[in-house]
Amino acid sequence: MRWVGRTGHFQKWIIAPLTIFALEKAYSVLKRYSSNSGRTYLLSVSIEQSNVISLTIHRPKNFIFAPGDYILINVPCIALYEFHPFTISTAPEEQNYLRVHIQAKGNWTQLLYKYFKDMSDKFGDNASVKIYRADLNAIKANVEERIEAIASTEDSTGVFSINTTTSSQSESSKQSSKTVIVINGPYSSCARYIFDCKHVVLIGSGIGITPYASILFSLMARFRTLRTVCKDCQGVTYHGKHRLENHHLQKVDFIWVTNDIKSWEWFLNLLHQFEVEQDEYLASNRDERRFLDIHLYFTGIKEDDNIGQVFLHHVINLCSEELDGDILTGLKSRTHFGRPDWNILFESLISNDSTSTEKDTDVFFCGQNSIGRDIRSCCMKYGMHYYEEKFQF
Repeated sequence: MRWVGRTGHFQKWIIAPLTIFALEKAYSVLKRYSSNSGRTYLLSVSIEQSNVISLTIHRPKNFIFAPGDYILINVPCIALYEFHPFTISTAPEEQNYLRVHIQAKGNWTQLLYKYFKDMSDKFGDNASVKIYRADLNAIKANVEERIEAIASTEDSTGVFSINTTTSSQSESSKQSSKTVIVINGPYSSCARYIFDCKHVVLIGSGIGITPYASILFSLMARFRTLRTVCKDCQGVTYHGKHRLENHHLQKVDFIWVTNDIKSWEWFLNLLHQFEVEQDEYLASNRDERRFLDIHLYFTGIKEDDNIGQVFLHHVINLCSEELDGDILTGLKSRTHFGRPDWNILFESLISNDSTSTEKDTDVFFCGQNSIGRDIRSCCMKYGMHYYEEKFQF
């Protein structure tokens, strides 16, 4: 035991790793609380239906992320040292703000929801942060319209951006009253690699759609970079050989399973914008095929042989045909009732897309575990790659 008591060698070998560790921690703390990367503030809050709250956060100058990334959020007025992970709902192309959608199911999220709800009830329009009550007016539960209401402009890509051109004097006078937010990240998830796939099937249930909001926003922004509007006739044309010519991704099937469609007006608006954008693109490029197909499943109404349900389905279908759109969502894509038959659905996805096979198809899911187990089994059966993102509250 000649090494006993020889602490000099231990100190020599441990000092370098400890120094690196301390420097890394110091850098992390400085970056986290720097106004250029981590320390920021709330622009607005929206209280949605179904106990969902969305936070619109000023995007720090040096904050760079990819579609599908998530961040750790600290709200000091709720809990001084607690950080919680949430997926970014906006696209990287949005230069001035970030948005996250949070469902109040855990202790911290319930405190957050109650804090801003009570603030709105008590102070109304005089609250320190702008609070929109979509839970009281579902018709106007549109995030882009609410952002525009607090002074927004539409950039050249057609994506709404917060107007930050106010004078420095007025900005500094308001700074003291803004709700501080500290963000850490971004951190990547499996959804980041969607653009490396050829045929992607995105499946979300409930709040599990939020990881795909950022991806769909980003895809739509890339469409719009090819768009040119004629100054004289206001006609829209698209230039470029292909909408995503620098990416491997060729086809997206988006599947949404929900029991409360009207609680997600902000997401329906996104899907509607994408449908319009895609139709305009296809009208201008007739040789191209559809890039995004939307499959909506509403579990609030079951698909069965009950005479009342059959009559309701018949009325909805007739109204949808008359309006040339879905009566429940306003989308051109029709809403199906009940949970999907995954075997039939997966077979149709492959048979309807002649350019991809099972090996070319990657399935991404975020939502309830029970649905995830069924989807995983189908992916194993058909030889598709399966990726699942766990969401927390």
